[in-house]
Amino acid sequence: MTTPLPIARFGYAALTVAAAALTVAAPAVAQDRGTVEVFGFVQRTAFDEATTLAFGTAPGFGGAIGVYPMRNVSLELASSFTWTHPEAPPRVRATWVPLRVRALYRIPVTENFYPTLGLGFVRNDYSDAVDGSDSGLTALAGIKAYVNERVAFRSEVQFDAVGGPFNEGSTVAGSVVSDHDNWNLSAGLSVDLGRGRFRDTDGDGVQDRADLCPATPAGVGVDAVGCRLDEDGDGIWDEDDMCPMTPPGVGVDRVGCRLDADADRVFDEDDLCPSTPAGVSVDPTGCPIDTDRDRVPDHLDDCPGTPLGVGVDAVGCRLDEDADGVWDEDDLCPGTAPGIEVDANGCQILFEEEAVVVVLEGVTFETASAELTPAARDILDDVASALVANPDIRVRVSGHTDSTGQRAYNVTLSQDRAASVVTYLATRGVAEDRMESRGFGPDQPVATNDTSEGRAQNRRVELERIDQGG
Repeated sequence: MTTPLPIARFGYAALTVAAAALTVAAPAVAQDRGTVEVFGFVQRTAFDEATTLAFGTAPGFGGAIGVYPMRNVSLELASSFTWTHPEAPPRVRATWVPLRVRALYRIPVTENFYPTLGLGFVRNDYSDAVDGSDSGLTALAGIKAYVNERVAFRSEVQFDAVGGPFNEGSTVAGSVVSDHDNWNLSAGLSVDLGRGRFRDTDGDGVQDRADLCPATPAGVGVDAVGCRLDEDGDGIWDEDDMCPMTPPGVGVDRVGCRLDADADRVFDEDDLCPSTPAGVSVDPTGCPIDTDRDRVPDHLDDCPGTPLGVGVDAVGCRLDEDADGVWDEDDLCPGTAPGIEVDANGCQILFEEEAVVVVLEGVTFETASAELTPAARDILDDVASALVANPDIRVRVSGHTDSTGQRAYNVTLSQDRAASVVTYLATRGVAEDRMESRGFGPDQPVATNDTSEGRAQNRRVELERIDQGG
């Protein structure tokens, strides 16, 4: 058996190109599943000498129709009509009509260029000068090159291998036709109908025509419309998301994990104290722990065991605003002046254990007047607080002068001054029925009136503790 050299060379080259194309990574373009392809072509056929037909190439034409059950794979039915004649005289016309059923695989080397391999069955019918039929295997190698979206140029070399058992008894010019091989070169145009080519420029498995995100990076997961996945909706693509199940609506960092700006292990959306210093222990709301609940966190609290409900200062210690040694919450006289001795209630001690009379040091009046000086009012404020805190005490306020001037005037002045003190104490909350006043003028000196120092001591106001019978 012989094969014309030009067709053989083209066939070998086509097979080589197709084999090499198998090693090339396929781009994301392919004939889509469900596409129907219609192919029309012209051809030249070289018959094996065993057929007794002309050894040169014979012209013909044909057509094919195929359907793609999967991408780049088609099942095709093809037939053609070829004119030829017997090699031996008389060279009257003979015709050859093959019917091929084959499977084709398109190798997507580039977006528009597809080397093709095929395999199938062929049935050959000979008529006119040659009468008979045979059948065998058929193989194909070729190319498909698109000129636009649906129209492509196809050129293929086909090889038919026909075995003896399929044509025994057939005769050509009176002879039995033995095993033979036919070569065929075809070229023409094909049209894709239906879905057409599958284009997936970014290689994400979603056709460009349905891809709303056509530039997706290679290898990332996408949804049905070709957009990158963000299953938890936190704005971080799944391939970058180290915390893929973040609850809806919470803030996340660059890797998709919930924010904890102060690193206290309480997420920001739950953190009521989002700026906790590093290393500070916090409660479930992200706030520094305050064991004694005095509103001073433990890490700032110098007095961590403060009783519940008491006032504290900036370092968590109980308040003693007047620094008298009595906590404010226990202090019935919270404004005691510095240096004054106080009792357990924080009030000025008016009478020592055995004393019944005290001099109200610093209680002075305007010159020749019963009007209290501002300093005197401050002192009497503490006296009033002490009396209010000790409601069982009754007192007498006594006014005294030195011997300067007329006695009658001094007695009247001392009486007015004592009454002025009682009136002021009453305005500060001391019940009037707990107080009385008297003026003694110069009659009860405690020092000599011959010196200025002595006279200053004699000008005084005394507070005397009296019983109910006074």
